[in-house]
Amino acid sequence: MIGAAAAWAASSVSVAWLLWARGRSMKTFWWAFGGGMVLRAVVLLALACWAYGKVGLSFEVVMITYVFALLALLMTLEMRHLRIK
Repeated sequence: MIGAAAAWAASSVSVAWLLWARGRSMKTFWWAFGGGMVLRAVVLLALACWAYGKVGLSFEVVMITYVFALLALLMTLEMRHLRIK
């Protein structure tokens, strides 16, 4: 569950950042896009550091949950809000 919540938070911040940048210059948009990618990687690293070695918590399940939730949110949340008009 923590992996899905982390993926939702990272995707929501990324979408908000991209929506903010979309009305500005193309350079700003690409900085927001790259920043969203870096944000997702940082959240993955933080989640991995937090989950590694926790007793009673499966590291693999947390990582798989994060990755698949992130993919699902990329397909739904970001595609819905950032559709080219």
